[in-house]
Amino acid sequence: MMDKKINTIVVIPTYNEVDNIENIIEQIFSLGRDIAIVVVDDNSPDGTAGKIEKLQNCCPWLYLIKRKSKLGLSSAYVEGFKFALRGGYDVVIQMDADLSHSPKYIPKMLRLLNECDLVVGSRYVRGGDISEWSVNRALLSKTANIFAKLILRIPVNDLTGGFKCIKRKVLESIRLDKIKTKGYAFQIVMVYNAFKNGAKIAEYPIEFKKRKKGSSKLSLAIVVEAFFEILKLAFHNIKIHALPANNN
Repeated sequence: MMDKKINTIVVIPTYNEVDNIENIIEQIFSLGRDIAIVVVDDNSPDGTAGKIEKLQNCCPWLYLIKRKSKLGLSSAYVEGFKFALRGGYDVVIQMDADLSHSPKYIPKMLRLLNECDLVVGSRYVRGGDISEWSVNRALLSKTANIFAKLILRIPVNDLTGGFKCIKRKVLESIRLDKIKTKGYAFQIVMVYNAFKNGAKIAEYPIEFKKRKKGSSKLSLAIVVEAFFEILKLAFHNIKIHALPANNN
């Protein structure tokens, strides 16, 4: 199914990204590295899957998973990760399709992966940038990340970022089928599980770009889900570390 000479694959979930997908794919392949791409499309009505199928004619390392309906970001990533694990890839990169994550950071993040197990493309370390965002969105994101970091006690500044380089062993250590989130809470759950399983995590500063084409998938429901997922993880952690009751 896949070329074993390639040990790195990029997982990109899509829903209505026909205006962006060709550009992001071309930028990744232009890096001149041995990297495959799998796009997981949620039956985009705008023809995203059709665009990818045309690109496959000239891109032998481009794969497409066509799903029957809009099943959500979380399950799209899980399906892409499983595809990568079945294919024997050693490194999995996850990133957005809307060009908010620049492929130019991939070589530097992969080099950093030599020293750790998971590299987070971080907006909230020195050198990171979100200046294209509105004040309200920047405030919401920063507040959510500070809250998650403090509550979950994880030494990572950008827990909600979707740009990551992940070693195979990290994905194998996580029970992917048990992740039931639908939106961006998935990012928090993945980093939380990786950290609790002993993964060494590093952050690399990235400039996060505002999408130029298409519409954002962020909604109030996604924000609410992330908030309650943080509390759920924190409560689970407290239960694990609670002292047994004294029955004497």
